[in-house]
Amino acid sequence: VCPHPCVARACRDRPIDPVTRRSTSAAAAAAMSNGNGASLKKRGFADMERGNSFESVKDKKVKAADAEGAAKQAQVNDLAKDYVQEYKRTIPEEDKPFVGAVPTLLKKPHIASPTETVRQTNVVSKTITRLIETASEGVHIILAHDARPSQVAKGLLDECTDESTSKGAPVIVSFALDWMNTLPLAEAPKRPDTTKRLLIYVGTPGKYLSMCIKSYRGRFDSAFKEDRLIVLCKGACMLPMGTQEENVYGVDEAAVLQTIVTEARKKGSVFWGHGPGTKAALMQKAYGYPSAQAVPKPLSFSGDAGGSVNSFDYLVEYVKYINLVKQAKPSLPVTNWYDTGLLVSVMQGRVCQAGVSLLTDQDGLAMLRDASIGHIISKLNQMIAVEPYSTSKGVYNFFIGDGACRLNGGVELTMHLMEGY
Repeated sequence: VCPHPCVARACRDRPIDPVTRRSTSAAAAAAMSNGNGASLKKRGFADMERGNSFESVKDKKVKAADAEGAAKQAQVNDLAKDYVQEYKRTIPEEDKPFVGAVPTLLKKPHIASPTETVRQTNVVSKTITRLIETASEGVHIILAHDARPSQVAKGLLDECTDESTSKGAPVIVSFALDWMNTLPLAEAPKRPDTTKRLLIYVGTPGKYLSMCIKSYRGRFDSAFKEDRLIVLCKGACMLPMGTQEENVYGVDEAAVLQTIVTEARKKGSVFWGHGPGTKAALMQKAYGYPSAQAVPKPLSFSGDAGGSVNSFDYLVEYVKYINLVKQAKPSLPVTNWYDTGLLVSVMQGRVCQAGVSLLTDQDGLAMLRDASIGHIISKLNQMIAVEPYSTSKGVYNFFIGDGACRLNGGVELTMHLMEGY
């Protein structure tokens, strides 16, 4: 810092060579000024003719949002607000009926012995049997993606009838939203209304995942409060016992699932929950090899965001197009993976609000359950550098927010991997 205004003015008027750090002549200073001025000129991405993309759009202005565009922006704002509210800590009410279902902190690992597993499984099975028998409003069994390998779950789905509506049926069976977001769907299937039924969820729920896919969160909360929620996952079951929900660890989940299916069949006919005539197409997508549909036309956009178009609409249309590509090429690997964070979670919310599948896979669901920004970079590393993923041709999309790109070095890592492999 120059100590005197006169000295400061002299220093300002005397250019300094960036290499030698010494003063330059007036001519050299002018040359440097011209050179730097050219290099600092604002430039955009190079277009197809290697021109400056900024030049072609510098006179264009984004149209003001109309009523439809304002409504879309309000939805985006609500999604962002919901995301922020999820991570505000609050004091739970003391009289919540599910206080017994809070997580248990283990100071050291505990693995249930065979004797403990048998005892816990018997307790859970007997309780579930009683709950199903006394469910006067009916039963709704939701099968998450974790249940896909189970032959018991597959047999129950095969048994479902979709010849008529499931309204008023004693037992309804449906896919969970996490499973449906692994299937190529350009329109969301119908979801059964189960506001009073005994709700049985088979699979691994996740807080962040359920927020992104707009899952059965409100129904879970209602079922919690009314002691009619059962959640069965690997080695654990949450269910109503007495006056509140309880967690039971060390259960044999396959045996408990068999009990659920056996008791559900005793209630009467098992109905498909996604609407009449829709079972074959969804089951083909979930288990078989669906017939190829027409190849979609190349995706194109016209105009700028504004008016009735929100910026997220472009991403929604792209994900929808990717679903149509998978429907046209069932054997082609087509998968999307999503980063954790505000920007990408809002995008996922807009995709799901449009009734479009996220078209992810088991790894993608696990990443959203864990809600870790490191997972998306690890998956990117795997797809580019690890065989057989790196040698399998397909369409692979990574939606990564600015945080992971900058803080985790996502862009730099991608470039290095693509250069090295």
